[in-house]
Amino acid sequence: MRQLHDNLWVHEDSMKLGPVNLPLRTTIVRLAGGGLWVHSPTTLSAELRSQVDELGPVSAVLGPSNGHNLWLRDWADAYPDATVYVTPGIPKKQPALSGYQLLDEQTSATWTDDFDANIMGGVPFLDECVFLHRASASLIVTDLVHNYRGQEQVGFAKVVTKLVMEPMGFKDICVAPPLRFKFMIKDRSAFVAFLEAVQRWDFDRIIVTHGDIIEDDAKQTLSRLCERFTRG
Repeated sequence: MRQLHDNLWVHEDSMKLGPVNLPLRTTIVRLAGGGLWVHSPTTLSAELRSQVDELGPVSAVLGPSNGHNLWLRDWADAYPDATVYVTPGIPKKQPALSGYQLLDEQTSATWTDDFDANIMGGVPFLDECVFLHRASASLIVTDLVHNYRGQEQVGFAKVVTKLVMEPMGFKDICVAPPLRFKFMIKDRSAFVAFLEAVQRWDFDRIIVTHGDIIEDDAKQTLSRLCERFTRG
């Protein structure tokens, strides 16, 4: 785990997608009102749990996009006093998960002392909720933006990356590959409104869940990625 700001930490991990190592990142924020806010939790190893416990009690665990649900139950079991917040598609993927709250405009407003939040409209495949951590000027995303620059695969995984993953869109700094397929966007006007709202936020860093954190020209990078959807 490494610290990016006074009350913000990240933990890097990975998971197998076939032979390819897909980079993952959990973001942890100590809230102004107390307690830890855990975004997109990865495997809860003994080492990670010890590090988290040193920071303080966990009060919120987030599954902020429909595909990010694999380790929610482990964290919920480890931290029974925490509230689990999930996007609308997660309960179907994790039917044994109980006691959760849906991430919506009302529940995301729980953390207004620390964050601005916006829910991706028009793309039910993701239903992603993105956050602006104002104190660190960090945009925290799950699937909206990926950054595979500097990510190296070896052996057969390198071949699969070149022949399969990169043509699908898993390359360089990119939007979530499913967004490349127009049929995934069910309501273009709602999606564009979401993108425009996020672009108005004041941030200088994008903490991505997949790949390297974007520290340089963050706002310009997001604007460039959004152009394909917002122009015309």
